[in-house]
Amino acid sequence: MKIFVLSDPHANMRLLREVLDEVEREQYDIFLGLGDFMSKRFFSKLVTGLDVEKKSFIPGNRDYGMKKLPYLKNIDSFDYGGIRFVMVGSHHFPDLKNKVLERFEDVDPSRVIIGSHEPPHRTRDEIHSGARIGVHEFREIIEEKQPIAWLCGHIHESEGVSTVGRTKVVNASASKDVLGYRIVVEDGEIKEIKRLER
Repeated sequence: MKIFVLSDPHANMRLLREVLDEVEREQYDIFLGLGDFMSKRFFSKLVTGLDVEKKSFIPGNRDYGMKKLPYLKNIDSFDYGGIRFVMVGSHHFPDLKNKVLERFEDVDPSRVIIGSHEPPHRTRDEIHSGARIGVHEFREIIEEKQPIAWLCGHIHESEGVSTVGRTKVVNASASKDVLGYRIVVEDGEIKEIKRLER
């Protein structure tokens, strides 16, 4: 299973063309869009231009006025290749932790991948000042459940990969240097995490 992870494209049309070329060339199975698309036009071209079996998109904190667009869901979950994917957008709601946990209460957490716009607290969430601004509930879920991976964005200066216990945390924030991330999963295990450079 080959997954493309994109976060924070900020309506960059050149980046969009590069993303679509990469997806077509490498024949991804799944596309996960983790928010801050920032343009209805950009988002529409992304959704319609992708040729993948499954695509899922969540809103970021800067996706104003886009909540009701088709395909853009604040919380979503689906199964693919024996893995449960749980997607959580920026428009948080009361009882966030339990709302996320409900999405995979019937699945072994070692077969779960979670995508969110914001990172978990104390992992890939450090801003320029050194402050940590990740979501505490997300960190608690990682520590308690140990999903295969937690995919996020939002904090551009913390783009990269970390490990918390058995969980890989990937901040896939796009930039002038980064297109997104490729993740390959085989037999329920991550075989590759690749930073896609522009």
